[in-house]
Amino acid sequence: MNKAARKQLVLKRKEEGASLIEYAVIAALVVAIAVAGFATLGDGLDAAFTNITNTLTGSTSGGGTN
Repeated sequence: MNKAARKQLVLKRKEEGASLIEYAVIAALVVAIAVAGFATLGDGLDAAFTNITNTLTGSTSGGGTN
């Protein structure tokens, strides 16, 4: 294998490794944003689902037995 072909092969491997790292960074950012979003919206979603449950079951209290 000549020197130019070897250098091209090394550069191609480096590019593949870089794209793998880029995908990992993007995935980590998506997960971090999702966790932050769920943490921020958590209380509001809990209240909304509690209201829906109470409406469907005809309950007006925040728990207990019917």
